[in-house]
This record gives sequence, structure tokens and C-alpha cells, in this order.
Amino acid sequence: MTSFDELLSQRPALQGKYAAFLNAVTDNDNIPAEVLDLCRHRIEEIHGIRPVSEKMPATVSDEGRAALVVAEKIPYQHHQLLDEEVEDVKRLFGDAGCVSLLTALAFMDVTCRLNLTIGGENVD
Repeated sequence: MTSFDELLSQRPALQGKYAAFLNAVTDNDNIPAEVLDLCRHRIEEIHGIRPVSEKMPATVSDEGRAALVVAEKIPYQHHQLLDEEVEDVKRLFGDAGCVSLLTALAFMDVTCRLNLTIGGENVD
């Protein structure tokens, strides 16, 4: 089975540019790493790449909950994302954080789709 990362390793310059872009939206002070990890796991669950957790960890912050509301909709319900849900993210993370989160979530979704498309297996 080939992953998207393995495929990108065949083109080191492209892999470097992709990694630099992802780092710009995920490795900054706008969104805590634990919030991004929660969202990544949920998007992977939605795509069937990761087994569905039985329940959300009890210690999820308000920021994590707001981000998960958006993450839940990104893969298949992005058109149902409400203005109020985005405003909650903006209130908690600021304008730059809102942009960073939405961009990161979109790329988490894309990465899942690419992995599944090029031969990744889901858990179902």
C-alpha cells in the first residue's frame, strides 16, 4: 500500500513545498497542536482511515469543541457550515486562527482523500 507521503517522496522538491505549506498553517501560534490533532483524528474517522472513537475525551476545551464542530462538517457537509459556527472559531482563535484552522481542516480532508485514492485502506 502506498501513502500520499510515499508518493510525494518521489518528488523531493514538491514534497518540501507541500510540507512547508502545511507547516505554515499548522505549526504556528494560531491554533494549539492538541486542537489540530483532535480535528485530524475526527476527519480520519469520518473517512474510515481511523476507527471511530467511542467518545470524545472528557478534557476537550471550548476551543477544541468549536474546532470539532467545524471539522465534523468539512468532509461531506461543508455547505452546511453555519456562519455562527465560523464566528465561534473566529471569536476563540481570532481572524488569523480562523483562517489557519479552516485551511488546515481542508488539507486534512484532502490528505485523507488522496491516501484513499492512491491505495490507502480504510478500516471498514
